[in-house]
Amino acid sequence: MPASKEYREFLELVRDIGMLEQIGGLLSWDEQTYMPPGSFQQRARYNAVIAGVVHEKLTSQKMGKLIKALKKQKLSSDGEAILRNVERKYKRASSMPADLVKEITRTASLGMEAWVKARSDSDFKKLEPLLDRMIGLKFRETECIGYEDRPYDALLDEYEPGMKAGDIDLLFPRFLGKLKPIAEKILGETEPVDVIPPGTYPLEEQRKFIARLCSDIGFDMNCGRIDISAHPFTSGTGSDVRITVKYDENNPAIAIFPALHETGHALYEQGFLEKYYHTPLADAISLGIHESQSRFWENVVGRSIYFWKYQYPKLQHTFPGIGKMSPDAFHRYINRVKRSYIRIDADEMTYNMHIMLRYDVESAIFDGKLKTHEIPAFWNERFKNYLDIEVPDDASGCLQDIHWSIGAFGYFPTYALGNIYSAQLWDAAKRKIPGLEDRIMAGDVSVLLDWLRKNVHRHGKRYDAKELIRRVTGETINEDHFIRYAKEKYGSIYGISL
Repeated sequence: MPASKEYREFLELVRDIGMLEQIGGLLSWDEQTYMPPGSFQQRARYNAVIAGVVHEKLTSQKMGKLIKALKKQKLSSDGEAILRNVERKYKRASSMPADLVKEITRTASLGMEAWVKARSDSDFKKLEPLLDRMIGLKFRETECIGYEDRPYDALLDEYEPGMKAGDIDLLFPRFLGKLKPIAEKILGETEPVDVIPPGTYPLEEQRKFIARLCSDIGFDMNCGRIDISAHPFTSGTGSDVRITVKYDENNPAIAIFPALHETGHALYEQGFLEKYYHTPLADAISLGIHESQSRFWENVVGRSIYFWKYQYPKLQHTFPGIGKMSPDAFHRYINRVKRSYIRIDADEMTYNMHIMLRYDVESAIFDGKLKTHEIPAFWNERFKNYLDIEVPDDASGCLQDIHWSIGAFGYFPTYALGNIYSAQLWDAAKRKIPGLEDRIMAGDVSVLLDWLRKNVHRHGKRYDAKELIRRVTGETINEDHFIRYAKEKYGSIYGISL
């Protein structure tokens, strides 16, 4: 049955919006890679124009009328999925007054600048006024969007649709109760002593190695590229996906694992079906699922002994100096467990506690239990409870992340969700692919990528995260897979019973 005139118009408008969003993404990529430093003000105007046009098209009367008309029509399963996701996006955007959107955007810009200064000076008070304003604006946003139980639900739903604070309140304590004893035993019975052999590891050789490594796990360099930025990120989708890394000539591992992480994101973006480009069926389900893909390739695969059995000789060939380090020592080094103040430096075992701390702060704020000026003391107390070390200053504590200064409340929980999902997907893949570890050890990860393409990537937003995980793994989110993975991996590395 041919598509109706209304559906064709709707799909054209949806794709126009999708392409405009990608143009905005390219501008952002350029801003963080090659844009001249003196171009910031002009680029900010470009970004504002693109964002304004996207918002105008998304919330237009035309979009509203088309959605209303299509809800009365019999659509294909594809059409139903696209309509459902666009309507959700339309309702959320339409609920926000234009002046509130502009004020949040303006405050985020000022907040980013204030955060840089406050972090540099390790002085929370220099961010506090703007952060307090942003929190007030986000409270207004929650009232505009609406929620069933708690204001925080409206914020979390932007990043992990369908997930509520109540779900996190059940999941995180349960996860922590199983995770913390394992981490404490590792920390109490082991000492990270392995280090990368000192020397210079030429940046050009690192670039070549990483380009080959990313290609080895499936990154299509004909439709993607790898560049340098201060903070690694992934941009783009479909046939134009770009990742960035940061290099250190004293340690190639500084670039290797962020590169694997970003490649995981990129493989997801390159895995959508072309016929759905610029529609919700070629878009990530949620940040939690997106993060599951990056963590899957960075940690579950990328820090495994199987992966480095094949890749380590290539690393040694590229950097003869690293040959002084045995494969086992390298494997211990890349999986060392230690307490750290900084989230992005944390290992697999302690990282989730960093996320739980941030969730504690966010949920307390939006439950009305924590004032802005109380954040540093609250943070420091909770940090001591989680990781048993004292926070020395604001820069090492509540000022280390940019998220809150730009209004990204509700984002942090998705990192831990991604870790849990990744272990759950790994167990499902092992059940379905005979001899998977042996194939990875032989350098063949294509069968694993094909499995992810079939079971995760190609669906886009056809399902929400809960339904996708249930379909692929046979159960809802279950932290026990991560716990089992951690016990097996770290018990083997350190030779202790976990």
